[in-house]
Amino acid sequence: MKYLPELFAANARWAEEMTAADPGFFTGLAAIQTPAYLWIGCSDSRVPANQITGLKPGEVFVHR
Repeated sequence: MKYLPELFAANARWAEEMTAADPGFFTGLAAIQTPAYLWIGCSDSRVPANQITGLKPGEVFVHR
C-alpha cells in the first residue's frame, strides 16, 4: 500500500493536534470507554456515528 505511510503520518498529526488542544484528551477518552449505546450502521465512512448523534468519541460503540 503506497498510501499507508501518509495514513500513519496523518494519524500522528491528528494525535498531536488533539493533545495540543486538550492535553488530557486521550487519558479522558480511555476512562470513558464504556459506551452506553450500540450503533448499528452501514459502512459509509463519510460521517462518524458519534458526530451525527452529538456524542463524544467513546460514548457510542459502532458496528458497521
